[in-house]
Amino acid sequence: MMYELVTGCIESEKERGLSKETLKELERYLHEFATYCQKKLKNLEDMTSDYLREYVMTRGKDRGKDLKKAVVWSLRKLGAYLVLRGNLVKNPAKPLRHPKRSPREQLPEFLKKDELRELLVYSSKHLCKRDFLIVALLCSTGMRPSAIVALKRNCFSFSQKYIIEKAKGGGFKKTALNDAVCDLLQDYLDHRKDKSLAMFLTDHQKPVSIGGVQILVKKTGVNTGLQSPLTCNKIRHTFAVHAADRHGKTVTKALMGHRKLSTTAVYTHLSARHFKHLINTHPFMGRLS
Repeated sequence: MMYELVTGCIESEKERGLSKETLKELERYLHEFATYCQKKLKNLEDMTSDYLREYVMTRGKDRGKDLKKAVVWSLRKLGAYLVLRGNLVKNPAKPLRHPKRSPREQLPEFLKKDELRELLVYSSKHLCKRDFLIVALLCSTGMRPSAIVALKRNCFSFSQKYIIEKAKGGGFKKTALNDAVCDLLQDYLDHRKDKSLAMFLTDHQKPVSIGGVQILVKKTGVNTGLQSPLTCNKIRHTFAVHAADRHGKTVTKALMGHRKLSTTAVYTHLSARHFKHLINTHPFMGRLS
């Protein structure tokens, strides 16, 4: 029975526009929970908050806080679905709390101004047009790799200088582009000979994958000579620090696509004196060809 309910929950979230990658994660966690319930849950009414809390502790034993947070998130989705269907009166997962992090754990790593400049200078000289544009978009917009691979050739407005980006959790948002990236984008599209709608294709003419973008970023960071490993998240955090330094929390929240100001607030605690530029005054502005 639980497997059927889990499948219904996943289908419901799919209809609501949850992204493909997020759906994959939801399916993974809920199927694990269904397997757990197969031996321990006799009646749906026994799926109480205490029952779910015990499962979270069991599933997250000797694991990081991110996993527990993801498990709680998936159980809340399932609980809300069961209430909507009338199987339960109240969502038993609602009282569950995400594990708290210490303030130090919340501070993300980011690139210093000189490191960011070195990354972009190296990319402009040694990467192909496609890969350089990917790195430039990551650095100048803070986009996630999932949004990069979802881009289509018709989702840009050159006249108004924005990109229609697929947001986390479903839906779309307009993201501003600076002049340098618009020029790179125009040059890249002018050299495309295929008719594929996907913005970025591999050498085998298939859409690039999230893993491919992550590997590109990691390899570029190594070749640039950065002291610590480079990830897409680190680039996103770097963009957020630039934005928070110049524009404050409210504007940064909109740029990053955050739902809560508390998510954005961490970036205002990072040293602001290292960053003085954003958008058209970004460190890699100028001639990059």
